Amino acid sequence: MPLSSIEQLLKDRMGLHSATVGSATVSQAVALRMRICGIDEPGAYAQIVRVSDTELDALIDAVIIPETWFFRDRNPFDAFRHWVESEWIPHHALQPLRILSVPCSSGEEPYTLAMCLSAAGLPATAGQIDAVDISSTNIEKARKAIYGANSFRGNDLAFRDEHFVASGTRYRLKENIRNRVRFSQANILDAAFTENRPAYNVIFCRNLLIYFDRPTQHHLIDRLDGILDDRGLLFLGHSETSLLLERAYRPLEYERSFGFRRTIDDQAPKLSEPAQRQVRKLQKRDRDLTASKQPKPFQSVARSSPIAPRAAVGEADENILETAVKLADQGHLDEAAQRCETLLSKQTDQAGAYYLLGIIRQAAGNLPEAEKLYRKSIYLEPDHYQALAQLAALCQQKGDAASAKRLSERATRAQERSSVQDSDS
Repeated sequence: MPLSSIEQLLKDRMGLHSATVGSATVSQAVALRMRICGIDEPGAYAQIVRVSDTELDALIDAVIIPETWFFRDRNPFDAFRHWVESEWIPHHALQPLRILSVPCSSGEEPYTLAMCLSAAGLPATAGQIDAVDISSTNIEKARKAIYGANSFRGNDLAFRDEHFVASGTRYRLKENIRNRVRFSQANILDAAFTENRPAYNVIFCRNLLIYFDRPTQHHLIDRLDGILDDRGLLFLGHSETSLLLERAYRPLEYERSFGFRRTIDDQAPKLSEPAQRQVRKLQKRDRDLTASKQPKPFQSVARSSPIAPRAAVGEADENILETAVKLADQGHLDEAAQRCETLLSKQTDQAGAYYLLGIIRQAAGNLPEAEKLYRKSIYLEPDHYQALAQLAALCQQKGDAASAKRLSERATRAQERSSVQDSDS
């Protein structure tokens, strides 16, 4: 079928797994591009998109509609600026600061980083932002640096008055900020991506990994890890942070920054060798998960939750958790937490709600509360793999090797049982 071949092409070229966005989304994007190209036959379009990089770029843009704006989720940028002011400038004055923004989309994120550097007082000659995207269309828009009202959201728009020149309903970014960013088109999945790249001190890679299957996610984390400085910072999307739980990274001490500091071996928490083997085993099995099992970072919450019979819970209560999951995937964590608390006030046996609330509390830096919530989830559902894995990582982070080992073993057994059940169904 032409659609399946196009889905495979998207996976091969950019790692996009159709299960993460839905085959319907891919189908709609293909239909749109066929209309624009004046092509009626799906097979003919499939042939064109295989040989035309320009059309493939256009299709990718249609599948993944960039949703970005300046200072999107302020906390990561506030944390970044504070780190530049308090750590980088006082201790690395003679060393150039290297930053990577991938994917950079139409430029809002890397330009925001440039504004942060300017506000922190870092001279333009002392820092370089490399902004990379797979789409040539996005790169072209970013280089023009002309934006409409949709790129400016929220109530605090003082930065727009400072760094932009208005022209009708459009705004052009000033040269002093534009010159801090260097744009290039590249595919992070290509082996050549990391060639001849010096180590970066900071990498922003937010809301990209959610589009990939689990093995590809871990492959890309490995790739980013390979180009990050020993004590560099890595910022991910809120839904992607669990990918670092069993790696040598520590969360930044900034609420909801979703930023992590890479640690060298002597800084990282230690496990006993048996525990290390269990963690490695857990990692391997996690990497082998298919996207069909985890199409979205939070969607598995609803599926793993032991929902009571419909007559006991009611349709409205079931929808509460579904809504919470969607809100969390969109970054609306406060609203998602409220939905979880509402559900738990009615139904105290919802393991999925406890787990999701634990993720939200952990993202906010409240680790003791997150631990309690994970334990409640496990009490209700002893084979809750995600809660077991998260709790094991928290114990590892605290230096509790015995508990981390025990929980990792339980998570491994739970995943094995789940795999057997899936194969039997």
